[in-house]
Amino acid sequence: MKRLLEKVFASRAQTRVVQHFLDRPKEFFNLSRIAKETGLAHSTIHRVMQPLVDMGLVKEIKVGQQIRLFILETEETKSKILADFYDQIRPYLD
Repeated sequence: MKRLLEKVFASRAQTRVVQHFLDRPKEFFNLSRIAKETGLAHSTIHRVMQPLVDMGLVKEIKVGQQIRLFILETEETKSKILADFYDQIRPYLD
């Protein structure tokens, strides 16, 4: 927990993905959609998603053998705190 911010903001790509989920907290995404909507390479998305799942910020749902869907883990305290923080700083990001 000590290094949560370091883990969350480990890279620009990971930060962009976190922001993408925070902007759409109730939507499900597959890897391809995240890549398309963030402008990041599919391989980059694949690399940054597992740490977000491991931290409990994003929930992974497996549908069948190959399809994986992701959604912001809104019941996790860390996600709630991060979402609240993001809502507060959002006006200053533009």
